[in-house]
Amino acid sequence: MKRPDLIIEKILKKPVTDHVVVCYGKSETHHIRFSNNSVNRENLFKLEEEVKVEVGYDGRIGSYRTNDLSEDGVTHAVKKAYEAAKLLPKDPEYMPPVTNEEAQAIKHFKPAFGELSDGKKYGILRDAFRELKKAGLNSAGSLSTNPYTVEVYNNKGVRVSHNNCYSTFALTAMTGNSSFKDFHVSKDFSDYDGEAFLANIIGNARLSADPASLEAGKYTVVLGPPAVEELLMMFLWHNMDAKAIDEGRTAFSKRPGERIADEAIHIYSKPDHEKVSLSPFSPEDAMPYIGFDMIRNGKLARPWHSRFYAAKKGVQATGKFPANVIFKGTDKPAGKLVSNVENGLYVNSFWYIRLVDLMDGIFTGMTRDGVFRIKDGKLAGSVNNFRFNQSVFDLFHNTAEIGKEKEMIYTSIPPITVRDFNFVSKTEF
Repeated sequence: MKRPDLIIEKILKKPVTDHVVVCYGKSETHHIRFSNNSVNRENLFKLEEEVKVEVGYDGRIGSYRTNDLSEDGVTHAVKKAYEAAKLLPKDPEYMPPVTNEEAQAIKHFKPAFGELSDGKKYGILRDAFRELKKAGLNSAGSLSTNPYTVEVYNNKGVRVSHNNCYSTFALTAMTGNSSFKDFHVSKDFSDYDGEAFLANIIGNARLSADPASLEAGKYTVVLGPPAVEELLMMFLWHNMDAKAIDEGRTAFSKRPGERIADEAIHIYSKPDHEKVSLSPFSPEDAMPYIGFDMIRNGKLARPWHSRFYAAKKGVQATGKFPANVIFKGTDKPAGKLVSNVENGLYVNSFWYIRLVDLMDGIFTGMTRDGVFRIKDGKLAGSVNNFRFNQSVFDLFHNTAEIGKEKEMIYTSIPPITVRDFNFVSKTEF
């Protein structure tokens, strides 16, 4: 079979219209699952290669995806996208393909990552199982490596490509009636400190045993990075689109120019971040991702602009969604934040977050995998899980301290201390 790039180049020599974009993606997932301190599914290898074709016709856009990478398969995809474009109504937000001039703004980077051998992967798991068994704990989770390639071609001459990798070790340690979860994300685990990672999980899992009963209410909380990420990303997803803001459809619409956060909060995007850098351009159309502030100095600095709305407003496009989200941290570990709380709670993570009130930025959800009482600056045993109803604007205003960032797949997020976090009921699951 011909290489996909040669097939795509051949097709683009005679484009069916003046708008043809072909995106090629390849990902290789190497996955190991485990439970009960032993591997239960291994050598799970998933290779995915796909071509997505976008064809524009008279202000209309049709698209088609296929995993048939033969010349006939890609040609068929172009044909079907073209047929769809002719049938669809005109797109009021139609944009022509990205031009070479636009693509020149892409800040290319070549992340370095090594191959993660089976020996190293199973060594990580062997050490974890050994230490967990010694501690009398059970476990479940997964370890995966995910190298990938994205390429975008169009009939305007744009040719861009990027290779990268992310690897994840997710581990939940369990007692008979509680659990604590942590994970390590990097490109190739070259920065993995197994001794420290396992000591943290084992210590917190033991501390989580036999949760005490505690009534719901407003507490000073230290939120772990996963909890902050889960709530922050839901808030941004629903509220940061510039067009929706201007049309009165998000919580920012009724807060123009208002102070919305403590001045210490700085949330931004940096496509070439040292550790959280997935791609310098959109894999859908090759639009360059840019670095920009979202929230800074207590105010909304800049919302997200699609290519269409950026052109309409005369500003630079950020993308409908940015390359990554970085919450600027400090050099303080989570333990330092805990030590500065006299009476409160430490919350490791949330789950099942849902929107309650869009215009006031209120979300609900539950705690999971570790809720600890803080007394006199120390973790003092675990308590039951809670459901919360929380305004993110209140959370931003009530942020008292910010800790050291933890890198995740799309984000880098610190733990934060928040006053008056609103738990509305106990919960079990």
